[in-house]
Amino acid sequence: MYIFAVFFMAVALVAVTFAWPQESVPRIHIKHHDMGQKFLGNESHVEHFKLLERTGTSMLIGARNTIYNISLHNLAEIPDQRVQWPSSDTHRELCCLKGRSEDECQNYVRVFGRYSPDKFIACGTNAYNPQCMHFGFQNGVHVPEKDTVEGRGLCPYDPEHNSTAVFAGGQLYAATVADFSGGEPLIYRLPIRTERSDLNQLNGPNFVSSLAYDDYVFFFYRETAVEYMNCGKAVYSRVGRVCRHDKGGPHAFSDRWTSFLKARLNCSVPGDYPFYFNEIQSTSDVTEGIYAGEQTQLIYGVFTTPVNSIGGSAVCAFTMRSVLEVFQGAFKEQETINSNWLRVVPEKVPEPRPGACVNDSRTLPDVTVNFVKAHPLMDEAVQPFFSLPVITKVSFNYRFTKIAVDPQVKALDGKAYDILYIGTDEGRVLKALNTQAVNTREKVAQVIVSDVQVLKYGQPVKDLQIVHLAGEASKLVVIADSEIRAIPLHYCDTLAANSCASCVGLQDPHCAWDAMTKRCVAVPNKLHDNDAAKTSFQDIATGKHKGCGYDQELAKPAQPVVPPRAGCCEQPDERDNEIVIELDRENQYSRTQPRANEPQGVIVTPVVYSAQTLTGALLGTCLFSLLAGFASGFWFSQRLRGTGYPDPPEQRQQLNRLTEGPESPGYNNKSINLVLNVPPKNPNGKNANSSAENKPMQKVKKTYI
Repeated sequence: MYIFAVFFMAVALVAVTFAWPQESVPRIHIKHHDMGQKFLGNESHVEHFKLLERTGTSMLIGARNTIYNISLHNLAEIPDQRVQWPSSDTHRELCCLKGRSEDECQNYVRVFGRYSPDKFIACGTNAYNPQCMHFGFQNGVHVPEKDTVEGRGLCPYDPEHNSTAVFAGGQLYAATVADFSGGEPLIYRLPIRTERSDLNQLNGPNFVSSLAYDDYVFFFYRETAVEYMNCGKAVYSRVGRVCRHDKGGPHAFSDRWTSFLKARLNCSVPGDYPFYFNEIQSTSDVTEGIYAGEQTQLIYGVFTTPVNSIGGSAVCAFTMRSVLEVFQGAFKEQETINSNWLRVVPEKVPEPRPGACVNDSRTLPDVTVNFVKAHPLMDEAVQPFFSLPVITKVSFNYRFTKIAVDPQVKALDGKAYDILYIGTDEGRVLKALNTQAVNTREKVAQVIVSDVQVLKYGQPVKDLQIVHLAGEASKLVVIADSEIRAIPLHYCDTLAANSCASCVGLQDPHCAWDAMTKRCVAVPNKLHDNDAAKTSFQDIATGKHKGCGYDQELAKPAQPVVPPRAGCCEQPDERDNEIVIELDRENQYSRTQPRANEPQGVIVTPVVYSAQTLTGALLGTCLFSLLAGFASGFWFSQRLRGTGYPDPPEQRQQLNRLTEGPESPGYNNKSINLVLNVPPKNPNGKNANSSAENKPMQKVKKTYI
């Protein structure tokens, strides 16, 4: 029975495997990309690069005691545009007295806001004493205009703290911490903030991004879920919202938000028991396009599982319309400390509606302000636009950290696709897309075009920027703590994609096979020439084109992933289209130390197995172990069945007394009480064999302890 139970459990696991989104194998895998443009800054220490602003041809980078102005043409620093802003000796000495290291007691520029083309404000950590300063552009250089101002609540104390800020309407909106220890999180805009020590509003948040949209400012973050506390502890992803024209509340609420609301973001694999990716890591800019025949605005988010869980990452897409609709829905509350969190009935919601944007929030009644203070959480979660995550990845080696989107890239058939560039915590950049996005919301077909090791192994990607410059090849700028690199947006012209099948098999809207020149070329160059476009082959849905020699029946669309329905058709093996490229023969950015028996100079590539392979191996190992254990146990029991263990002499002698007859030698004719195993008693109540009737009782000595 036990073997049958294990067998049925294995069948159930296989059924669950079919419900999980089919992971795509990268078409191109580049072990290390150590060519092209790069910027290293001051290599004597960690700079903690932070993108402050990006213009048409340059970008401002906040760093240690410095603001760099970097050209997007070649990633070189623009001469005479550097801003030096170190901390004072007094602030550094005070920081060291508080127990911080010399590297921490510097000024790392983290926050930026531009008032006009020649005037901006910047904020830095300033040796754990945040400050802000206004700068002006005079005689071709940036110079301070005013004395430093208090930066507490606008800028973090630690350069590695998860904070975010956005400049909208001439004001800074920041989500950070307001104390040295990092224990007082807040969402702040001078002079309005969230409540102090109110777990209903903010409960240990990690802020990842922010954006201004219409009359609102949105903050994306993850925090400990207060509504889950009665069941344990869990981290949920959130989107928070405030009104840009919020002026604070009346009376005692003058420095508090009257419009702060928050809702959960749901990124999960659906089913009877959904698998959640609960921890948001970053978001993209708002992308507008046509998806499933519908004109809408999407925002992509990167989500992961907890660090002590299965190493999973996912990308989910949300519409801005669904985000706005959730904040118009019902509120959630906990009536008592031991109650469950439930929906607030409409009769308990006061008028005007709490959290709504009004002309002057200072005129709101106290009952409305008190309600939104006690009920900031919405009942419904923001659901993803597609039925499944756009991209899912289960890996023990890395997790997703950052995302950038090249929106609505047109293919040769006229359809437009969002190309996703995803950074990881191991320095990789993945290029991916959902080939079914133009057709339906109910199905997802994920394709990973390339997997490039851009940074040193173990160095996380902190930011990604897609750069399109007139007259130049487009590029992807990858920002890390101590270096900035640029890589191509596509690898159409690599030697590995030198055939029609391999080029079309990339399923990359950027690439197509030119039948005239027999080369894999970039699509934007071909679209300008209609005649040449007719001789170009591309198929995003299947990766196979009849012009490359495939039969027309083989060019049917690949079966996309359908939400949980066990036993659906299998997808074609995507490994047929995989291309492995080694650009760095020394492999200096992967494992550099050979093993003991490994010859020097050998490139070592870690073997990566898919989730399906690992599941099959696990089930096979379990079944083999059960059968082997059953067989060995059966053989061992049969081997020992005929061999008896010798009884101890005392036990054998006692058994002989019960089995020997009168003719047996050593037979004792005294009757034995079989219940008590003692001789019977005399009529006077004493044992027949007792010597107590012939001998006086001995005195017993008592010992007291």
